[in-house]
Amino acid sequence: MHLGVNNLHGLIPVEIRNLTQLTYLNLTDNLLKGKIPSSIGQLMNLEFLDMSANQINNIIPTELGHLSNLRNLKLSWNQLLGQISPIKVWKLQTSPTLPASDPLPLLPLESSFDSTEFAYTMVVTKKCDVYSFGVVALETIMGRHPGELLSSLELPSAPNIMLADVLDPRLPLPTNPMVVGNIVLVARMAFACLRFVPRSRPTMLCVSQEFESCRKTFSTPLRAISLLQLWNPEIDFCPINE
Repeated sequence: MHLGVNNLHGLIPVEIRNLTQLTYLNLTDNLLKGKIPSSIGQLMNLEFLDMSANQINNIIPTELGHLSNLRNLKLSWNQLLGQISPIKVWKLQTSPTLPASDPLPLLPLESSFDSTEFAYTMVVTKKCDVYSFGVVALETIMGRHPGELLSSLELPSAPNIMLADVLDPRLPLPTNPMVVGNIVLVARMAFACLRFVPRSRPTMLCVSQEFESCRKTFSTPLRAISLLQLWNPEIDFCPINE
């Protein structure tokens, strides 16, 4: 069920427990408020749950820990308090320090940051902060939280969205080759920071060095560049070095 970016408001109804066959629930980027109903713990078939970028508050229900099939959980950009209960999430499979079969320790949840990976690995690395940077970088060029976009890219059959279609609509589409090159660079580095496998992401030092050293213009117009191209670093956009 995909209900993201629909201006939904009010409380999440307790009757959500009746959707027992639901496997995908996306409520990102709405105006939902109040608490997450404990009845959500009855959705035993749920694999994907995204409630990010709302106005949800109160304590995180422990019943979320009952969702044994959950593989992707996003609660960032809310005002939640409490602890994340032991949950098996797809990111856990990439952790070299914590087997997927082991119970996860309880950890306080930051209200505005996606600290999922640290919560499951309990390991501080040079790449702990790059995911948050990728989210902020996309939000800067999009003019809104990228939760809806990121959720769509995680689908098995991700749509081929064009870069020009996700840029901030309040600003005119740039045509200057240098400006286009800068936007492409920001988007490409943001997606690199958001790669599913943490060890494949760059460090913040690498990101900084790339921004300092890369000076490219692009002969390809923005409307011809897709997000799937930016996701794949091997695809060339006909860059012209200056």
